[in-house]
Amino acid sequence: MSIVQEIKESFRENNIVVKLIYVNVGVFAVLRIFDLLMMLSGSSLQEWLTMQLAMPTTLDDLILKPWTVVTYMFSHYDFIHIIFNLLCLHWFGRLFCYLIGEHLVMRTYLIGGFAGAVACLLGANILPVGSVMLGASAAILALLLSVAVYAPNFQVGIVFVGQVKLKYYALVLVLIDIVSIPGLYNAGGHIAHLGGALAGVILALRWKNNGVPSVSESKSIFDLNFMRRKKMKVTYRRPLTDMEFNAQRAEREREVDRILEKIKKSGYDSLSESERRTLFEASNK
Repeated sequence: MSIVQEIKESFRENNIVVKLIYVNVGVFAVLRIFDLLMMLSGSSLQEWLTMQLAMPTTLDDLILKPWTVVTYMFSHYDFIHIIFNLLCLHWFGRLFCYLIGEHLVMRTYLIGGFAGAVACLLGANILPVGSVMLGASAAILALLLSVAVYAPNFQVGIVFVGQVKLKYYALVLVLIDIVSIPGLYNAGGHIAHLGGALAGVILALRWKNNGVPSVSESKSIFDLNFMRRKKMKVTYRRPLTDMEFNAQRAEREREVDRILEKIKKSGYDSLSESERRTLFEASNK
């Protein structure tokens, strides 16, 4: 099997987080190779392709390049920038899949990216934000903040620090962006980050109040029924007897034991989404 075929097979079989990483790496490679070819040929078009994908931060320029509202959130030019963003996408994306569900990753990523674009455009009327914007940071922060609001007490391990609750980790990142806005470098980027973070918070609050949409309910990237609440049908259900309650608890414990045994034999990645949710619910009781 050739390298290209292996990449295609890996892309097809992996989850949406890995696919997003592949897309971001692919766009980065194309941009840098194009610029290298332009430089070697002595062309004046170096960075031309990058400017076609970067989002202008003024509305007049954006009208001429409307596609950049999407392309900017998949595009990077600096090596350190993409490495940091892809590490964050890997960490936060896996958390999102585990705690909320893989089927909502793409929706959250895109909504976060669009929210970041809107925030940057609004901020351009107040602060000098630069001429263009590149990077997936706003989209990635939407993933992180949605997880942090949905499961604030979930603990993550941080090197040299130890176990930290997700809500504190997210709060520190948001505060860093806030205090970085007055700086001379990348004010627009930090404003965009906050826009993506706000989108993640709003999505998570909605999911906590109305429930996480199932796979069948989330076929559309955007939820057009955002403001419409489902009518709840109230039905009376008699209390469980002690025997019924104990039987249900024993069944849940057997299911958790089965899942833990599966993790021991095949690893965490072998769990289905429903098994991961069962384990998460059991750990929070």
